[in-house]
Amino acid sequence: MGQSLRLHVFAALLAGVVGPGQAFADEEVAVSVQEEGAVLPVLIMRIGAGARFRNIHLELGDGAGGTETRSFESGAYFDVAWHLLVRPMGRRPSRPSVQAIIVQVDGGSGIGLKAEVSGIELQTNSWRMLGQFGYLYPLHRLQLGGLVGVGGDVFGIDLNSVLPSSRIIYARFGPALAYPIVPRLLAFRADFGLRFPFYLGRLEDAFGNESSGIGLDAAVTFQGWLNVGFSYAVRFVWEYYRLRLSGSNMNVPAMGDGGDGNDHALTIQFLFGWSR
Repeated sequence: MGQSLRLHVFAALLAGVVGPGQAFADEEVAVSVQEEGAVLPVLIMRIGAGARFRNIHLELGDGAGGTETRSFESGAYFDVAWHLLVRPMGRRPSRPSVQAIIVQVDGGSGIGLKAEVSGIELQTNSWRMLGQFGYLYPLHRLQLGGLVGVGGDVFGIDLNSVLPSSRIIYARFGPALAYPIVPRLLAFRADFGLRFPFYLGRLEDAFGNESSGIGLDAAVTFQGWLNVGFSYAVRFVWEYYRLRLSGSNMNVPAMGDGGDGNDHALTIQFLFGWSR
């Protein structure tokens, strides 16, 4: 009986030493997670503008065994852009693996974009949208992960005999990383992606219903935010599509005879907005 009593007393003393220490450690972890979540905004909304360059180059069969070149170069034109990022679980006292979930939407629209074909000036328009679901896991100060989503890139041009409008709908996935250079004031983020177009719009009607393509993109962002909610970003985006045109053509003025081509764009954006 005396030995049993001594064992109970020892267990109680051990619990008294380890219990508070463990509780204190758990509290420190919880506070650390909350502080880390507070450093990164859970909602970012920005809108801005910049310059965009677009170049489309096609090498097509001429129906007589040769090839002909059709191209479009926009030069620099004014581009409006917007960005939305949400961390649904960013402020909750949960695991970092849950706080790392992000939802992101990016878009843009060209303004004042015109094309001159055979001496005739044609009206054009362009807009794009990309919605993604992603994950940026914190490894000390570095955040590492990736995003996957679906996007669209629309280029409309008045009816002509050289270049049709296009509507590229694609799936995208790729890695991403972010690093705070100066906490809150300046952070760096890099995104890289593969694009898999599954619809090309009138390009398929004009140059072949078996046309296909693959795309690449890369983006570098320098951004920051203040406690009062102000947020800014400077972003450089490069986009590229490699197109293979083949199959049966429909009877449209821009009809070709198969071939290949590329479509690439470079965008510089200055974005401002609000974060919390």
